[in-house]
Amino acid sequence: MIVAILISVHLLADFLFQTSAYSEKKRKKLKPLLLHCFIYFIIFEIVLLPILQFKKLFLLGVIFLDKFNQAKPEQAVDFSFDFTKLEPFFYQNKLEKSFPQRRLQIWIFSINQLIHFVILIGIYYIFNLANSVSNLYIKLQEYENFKTIILYISVFSIIFEPASVFIRKLFTSISPKTYPKTNLEELKAGNIIGKLERIIIAILLLNNQFGIMGFVLTAKSIARFKQMENKDFAEKYLIGTLTSFLIALISVLILKGLL
Repeated sequence: MIVAILISVHLLADFLFQTSAYSEKKRKKLKPLLLHCFIYFIIFEIVLLPILQFKKLFLLGVIFLDKFNQAKPEQAVDFSFDFTKLEPFFYQNKLEKSFPQRRLQIWIFSINQLIHFVILIGIYYIFNLANSVSNLYIKLQEYENFKTIILYISVFSIIFEPASVFIRKLFTSISPKTYPKTNLEELKAGNIIGKLERIIIAILLLNNQFGIMGFVLTAKSIARFKQMENKDFAEKYLIGTLTSFLIALISVLILKGLL
């Protein structure tokens, strides 16, 4: 359960509390990076303080230093241990310079997040966090619905903003051209519809209401029926819908197994 909490907090801090535009700024300027590091640090501390024993809270410093060194090499602080050698963004910047093709964005993003997950899982096992929980956390585990609440938070932390960014980068990688500004409102509407779709599907999956999911997908298809005559739209619609559905399905199945 601690692993799920760590990953959920990372996703909330890395996606919910920063925009895509701000994410680009922090790669180029030190000030946005420092602000992101501070927000990331505070969120982890707020969540982990009631969960971990006080002696384990120095891990937050490790996480903070790891995030701080997401800067370019000339921005990074010269610590005795070079965290930039392990930092996803360090490699991400190098990959984007070496392979600027749009189709690689989805892979760079996925590898970046995967490395973050591996680091968090590594911290969990290396520092034996399962046996370092606070008395408050032990008491909370006694409540019948505590595990269910953690499950819902973990699922929503994945299917909300991270899933939207993943699908957007997927479309960017398969699209031969950029979207004109006139389509921005339509893209925003599609983003909101996708989020609502994943939330509904996740809630149904969490409550074992598998039959109703078909009605949700059917209702969405009926609303877009006339646009299906456009082959380009139909292909992107199917890719987006199926990807959105799979993200919700896989997230629920994996987290149910972990918790």
